[in-house]
Amino acid sequence: MRLFYLILTAFLLFVRVNADIAPNPIVVKGIYTNDSCKIQMTEEYVYADLFNNSAKVSCTFELLNHGDSITIQVGFPVMNFQYWSMGDYSDDDKSHFRIFVDNKMLTEDDIGVPSELDSIYNTYMYIYYIEKEYQRKMDSIYSANNVTIEENVFFEYSSNSSYQAARVALEDLFRWRETKPHFGSDLWQPFGKQMEKGNFPWYVWNVHFDKNERKQIKVEYSLPSGQGYGADYRYFKYILETGSGWYGLIEKADIELKLHDIKLETLEEISPIGYQIAENDKIIKWSFTNFEPSQEDDIYVKYYNKKERKDWERYKRKRKRAIFLRKVNPVNWFR
Repeated sequence: MRLFYLILTAFLLFVRVNADIAPNPIVVKGIYTNDSCKIQMTEEYVYADLFNNSAKVSCTFELLNHGDSITIQVGFPVMNFQYWSMGDYSDDDKSHFRIFVDNKMLTEDDIGVPSELDSIYNTYMYIYYIEKEYQRKMDSIYSANNVTIEENVFFEYSSNSSYQAARVALEDLFRWRETKPHFGSDLWQPFGKQMEKGNFPWYVWNVHFDKNERKQIKVEYSLPSGQGYGADYRYFKYILETGSGWYGLIEKADIELKLHDIKLETLEEISPIGYQIAENDKIIKWSFTNFEPSQEDDIYVKYYNKKERKDWERYKRKRKRAIFLRKVNPVNWFR
């Protein structure tokens, strides 16, 4: 058991330390539907307030039904609302976005998951809450016994009474966890297969259109900025390509990105071409007309924070030195 806890603690510390240098793929995406219909997205307007470490995004879509009366499911693809997400669902996803249909905000009960994921989703969320409770109890044990796991410091085995009490409680907790369902292959395999298909929205809501009716759908997001390794750079990415699934062409699309605590001189990449920058207002704009968006039209802005980049460069130098010392004296490295 001692070996188990040492291995577990080492693993947890490895994750915590290295999480700070992991890439964080945050991407904003538009709405789409898989239902067969003749509904055209006539206009799309995207406005984003960009901060160094976050973004507030408002997307407005004007839709026109060229066909008969119909009720369709509208949704958006997989979204990452937090760092280090693997594209999974979480219990607070819906707190990160608001959806309006003709200025009426939908409730959480109005928003669901597509039928392809319904049964898997229910099982997934059941296990998700068990895992969340397991982590909460673990943190409670550490707190009650004044046991602290510090970053970059391995939690050494000790005869300290507080540590021993925490260890016994953790063993009982581990046995409790073993009696509960896990994220096993029987769940991940069908979940993964559905995700690989990528041909259905992530969250969905129903919208009814009468013949020749126009509707407006507005989606507001709050999410962190994308982040490169070690926060060497940050970025904002909006996928226009999802709009290609609607009937006909998009007649007009305008994108405006307002920079707040991001300096213009820290911008390293902006795409696609054809944008304009209002330097006084620090706004980047794109305008498209009568087009079917493709991957080449996706919006991407890469920038950096001077302090974060300096810290990353310092970390790389320390890491390079540590690797060198480990090669020179591998025996003492683990003492």
